[in-house]
Amino acid sequence: MLALAALLAASPVGAQRAAAFCLFGGCDVTEAQAKAVFDNLLKKRFDKPGKVEEFRTRMTERLEMHATGEKGFEYFFNATVVFPEGANLECKPDDANKYPEGCSASKNYVTAPRDVDPKGKQYVAPGQKVVFDEEFRFYEAGKSWKGPDGVVYDPQ
Repeated sequence: MLALAALLAASPVGAQRAAAFCLFGGCDVTEAQAKAVFDNLLKKRFDKPGKVEEFRTRMTERLEMHATGEKGFEYFFNATVVFPEGANLECKPDDANKYPEGCSASKNYVTAPRDVDPKGKQYVAPGQKVVFDEEFRFYEAGKSWKGPDGVVYDPQ
């Protein structure tokens, strides 16, 4: 097995070599996969379509949860999305800047909320650009990665 891995490492760079490394668990989450997760979660979080103008990877990191031995992959990114029609319009604050029940006044926009992130829907005015500064955690699923959207992404 080690001889095969050494032979593959010495072979010319190309799709076959990359695919061979994936067989040994060497593939990371790609930007295209992270963007697909973002698109999926964006549709769940906001009721109107948004157009991703920019998606930029900041950092990636493999990790292992010491308590469970589970392997993971963190993907840190920034994205800018414009909402031509706005989103969650029922959450528009009134003249006293009070938000309806179940809506959040937070301007920290996220697609995968955690305990400290905004609770409830967030209002986005028509035409508004929203900047997302997020991280996704993927979990190992065999030789694939399970994203925070629940979809399993195969190595590429």
